[in-house]
Amino acid sequence: MLKCIDTTLLFAATDTTNPLHARAAKYLKTCANEPWVTCVCFESLLRWSNWITSSERSASPLPAATVQSALDAMLKRREPLVLYGDDQILKRALKLVEKHPALKDKLHEAHIAATALAHGVNTIVTANSAPYIAVRELTVENPFETLFA
Repeated sequence: MLKCIDTTLLFAATDTTNPLHARAAKYLKTCANEPWVTCVCFESLLRWSNWITSSERSASPLPAATVQSALDAMLKRREPLVLYGDDQILKRALKLVEKHPALKDKLHEAHIAATALAHGVNTIVTANSAPYIAVRELTVENPFETLFA
C-alpha cells in the first residue's frame, strides 16, 4: 500500500522552528519501518522547496543549496516514490475544486489529491486534513490530530 506525504508534513519535518517539527521528523523517519511505502507528489516537492527557502514562510529559511542537497539525498533512496502529474491530472484537480467546496482556492491540494488518485494512492498523510476530507476516494491521516483534539 502507498501513502502520499503532502507538503505540510514535509515542511513541518524540515523547518526546525515549526512547533510540529520534532513529531513530523520522527514520523517521517519511522516511515521506512512501516509495511507501507511512502510517496510524494512532485508538486509537493516544488511547494516545499518554495516554503523552506522563503523568509515569509519559515522563521529559519534554508539556503537553496541545502534544499538541493536534501532533495538529492531523498531521491537517491528507495522511498519516497515521486509521483508526477500531467494535463489529465490537472483537469481532474480542477473538477475536484468544482465538486468540493473545501477545495475552493486550494488548487494545490486538489492537484495533490488528483495526482495521488491517478497513481492508485488512496491515502494522504498531512498536517492539514481539511482540504482533503471531502474527497471520498481518499483516506486522510493526520499524525497531529491527537495534539489538537
